[in-house]
Amino acid sequence: MNAEQKQANENRIKALEKIRQRQQLVKQAISGVGDASGNEQDSSLKVAMERNARPAAELKRPKLTLTPEQQQLIEKNRQKALERLRLKQGVASGVLRDASQASLKQYQPAVPGAINGGPIVGAGFSAINPGVDKPTANYIRPSIHKADYIEYDFSTMQDTFGGFVSNKKVDKNGNPIEMTLTDWKNQQLEKRNMTLHDEDEDDLPPMDLHNAPKCYECGSVDLDKKMLEVFNCRVCKSCKEKHPEKYSLLTKTECKEDYFMTEPELADLGLFRRIVKENPHSGTFSRMQLFLRYQIEEYAFKKWGSSDNLDKEWLRREEMRKNRREKRFNNKLREMRKKLRAEELTRNLRAQRDKKHVHDWSFPERKKPADGEEVLENSFVKRCIDCGMEVEEILM
Repeated sequence: MNAEQKQANENRIKALEKIRQRQQLVKQAISGVGDASGNEQDSSLKVAMERNARPAAELKRPKLTLTPEQQQLIEKNRQKALERLRLKQGVASGVLRDASQASLKQYQPAVPGAINGGPIVGAGFSAINPGVDKPTANYIRPSIHKADYIEYDFSTMQDTFGGFVSNKKVDKNGNPIEMTLTDWKNQQLEKRNMTLHDEDEDDLPPMDLHNAPKCYECGSVDLDKKMLEVFNCRVCKSCKEKHPEKYSLLTKTECKEDYFMTEPELADLGLFRRIVKENPHSGTFSRMQLFLRYQIEEYAFKKWGSSDNLDKEWLRREEMRKNRREKRFNNKLREMRKKLRAEELTRNLRAQRDKKHVHDWSFPERKKPADGEEVLENSFVKRCIDCGMEVEEILM
C-alpha cells in the first residue's frame, strides 16, 4: 500500500469519526428535550456545529451575513425539525400514537347462512369479541400479478426516443431491483468514459504547487482534466492543441490501417485506455472507441522495432495489396475474354446450323472396282466439293 492509499484511508476514518460524533451529539440533544431547557439544546447544537464546522480557509468563500429576518426563519425551521424528530421517536417507542394509521370503519357484508345474534367473522369481529384471536388479515388480497397478463407495461418504461426500452432492472412484479455497488461503479465508469467535453469545469488550483502534477510540455499545473482521468496523460489544453501529432485521438479503424494493430490488442483494457462514445453514423452501430495517438505509436514502434521498420511494413503491405488488385483485374479480364470467345463460337455454329447447305457436285466419274468386286459399266460416282459427300449413279 503506497502513501496515497494510506492517506486516503486515514481521511476516510477521520470523516467516519466526525459523523459518529455528530450523531452522538444530536442524540444527546434530543434525549434531553424533557429535562433540559431550550437554551441548553441551543448551546449543545451550537457546540456541535462549532466543533464540526470547517474553517473558512478551506471553503474559500466570503462569510455571509444574515439579516434578522433570515435568522428568525432559520430558527423557526429548526424548531419544526426538532418537533418532527420528537414525534417520530415517540411513535417508534410506542409512547405516542400515529393518528394517520388509525383504523377506519369498514363495510361488513352480510354472511350467507348466519344466524341472528351469531358470531360474524370479519373485520369487526375482534372488536366485538376481544378475547378471540384477531385474524391475520382483514381481507384476502387477489393473487393477480400484472406480469401474468401484461408483457410490457409502458407506464413503467422510460421513453428513450428510440423505442420504449427501460434500462432499470425490475423483478416479476415490476418492482425495481436495488443496484449493487459493483453495478453502480461500472455504470459510473461507463458514464465517465462516454463523456468527454472540450470545455471542462473550472476547478480550483491545487494547494501544493510544488508537488502538483505538471504538464509534460510546458510544466503548467492547469492540466486537461479529462485527459488526465481517462488516459493518465498530464498535458494542458494549449499544449494539446499545439501538438496534435502526439495528443490527437485515433479511431479503431485508423489504428488498424496505419499502425497495424490487431483486434485482441485494441480490446485489451489493460494495454490501452480509450474513450467510448455513441457511433455518429448510426445509433444501432457499435460504439466508437478513441485512442491517444502517442500511446498507440509507442506500442507500434516497440512492436515493429522502429518507425523505419513500420514504414517498410506499410510499403510491403501496400505492394501486396497492389499485386492482389492487379491479379484480380487480370482474372476478371481473362474470364471476360473467355466469355466473349465462347459467345462468338456459339454464334457461328448457330449461323451454320440455320443456313441450308447446297451441294456442289463434281463431274461424274466411272466407279473404280475394288478387290473382288464386280462393277457395272454404266455405274458412275460424283462427289460434293464442299462437304465431300459421294453419290453413286447408274446411267441408263
